[in-house]
Amino acid sequence: MRKARFFYVYLVLLVVLLNELSVHDCAAAGQTKENKAEPEIRVALTDSDFQFVYHDSVTISLNGEETVYEAEALRGRNEIISIPEQEGGILIPSIHRQCGTPSYGGRLEIRPCEEGLLAINILPLEKYLEAVVPSEMPSTYEKEALKAQAICARTYAWKQMQGSRLHEYGADVDDSVSYQVYQNVAPQESTTKAVRETEGMILSQNGQPVEAYYFSTSAGVTSTDEIWGVSETASYLKSVPCEFDAEEPWSAWTVQIPWTALEEKAVSLLNIAGKLKAVSVQKKSQSGAVTELTVTTEGGTGTVDGEYSIREFLSPRGCKITEKDGSVTEGGKLLPSAYFEIQSQDADGITLKGGGYGHGVGMSQTAANEMAKEGYSYEEILEYFFREIEFVDIYGVK
Repeated sequence: MRKARFFYVYLVLLVVLLNELSVHDCAAAGQTKENKAEPEIRVALTDSDFQFVYHDSVTISLNGEETVYEAEALRGRNEIISIPEQEGGILIPSIHRQCGTPSYGGRLEIRPCEEGLLAINILPLEKYLEAVVPSEMPSTYEKEALKAQAICARTYAWKQMQGSRLHEYGADVDDSVSYQVYQNVAPQESTTKAVRETEGMILSQNGQPVEAYYFSTSAGVTSTDEIWGVSETASYLKSVPCEFDAEEPWSAWTVQIPWTALEEKAVSLLNIAGKLKAVSVQKKSQSGAVTELTVTTEGGTGTVDGEYSIREFLSPRGCKITEKDGSVTEGGKLLPSAYFEIQSQDADGITLKGGGYGHGVGMSQTAANEMAKEGYSYEEILEYFFREIEFVDIYGVK
């Protein structure tokens, strides 16, 4: 009887102990990203033209009161001005964006340098993405396309956080097209939902984040990073036929660029002067993007290498670009893409016939939207544009 009573007490104690352990384990298993310190990204804010990270002055508005920080007054001071997170965000009236005066979540650092002031916005990665996705893709796009965009944007940001050329400035990225456009368009319900529904998810290969490049519209095919002259192309970047965006306005275009504009570029970029005589295509990538141009003037001959440099040399700024649907758009700093043919060269200038908008590497955003309309999931969209990738949760919460 005594043994039975002892055994009964033992069982009761054992049950209580196991219950406590179970509760503890469940609590531990129930920990999510909210219980962990979410990684922060450091964003260098550029000027109103998205051109320079250095500012002559930075104006901060807090609770209706403005404070102006002047580069000249702070130059030489070895100090960082820290502005804590504000409930309604930190307003910076000295910067103009498409949304007007931008309001930044997180906190802000103002760093005096010889070249001017650096304004570094520090905030949680997911909050950053909520202001990137609507700035990079129209919020009216299909849900699965927006989710694919969110994953590309997160992957790209995470890759930069591991190592960026901006680290010497105390930043991981800037807010321009050089990295990802941030806070040009305020967060929208659809894009915020896409970020939250893919929270923590990135594209990975062999345990490392990939360079999840994306661009606006294809010319019927995508390219690898060979267009940038890399010695070895990334295995996850592939050239694929892309007919999903074939009816988009930017899938085909024509533009005439006057010789005078190209002669100015020949001087500034190639250091050769004189009347321009001819421009010829020397090399193309396997996907058809122009990767080398020869420029001949009365003063000599020069070579333009690489997708970006070619688009910069053939800048259509001030020229009229006719798109596939007949609409006319004024050109900007860069040629729409490096997918083009020289249609003619006459007394007025050079006429180019091309297709696509952007560098052409990775995911076409307009194609992703059309794929989503056809019922493709975000996983299927991304697996179409990237090879042998894995979907990984950087927060480790499944």
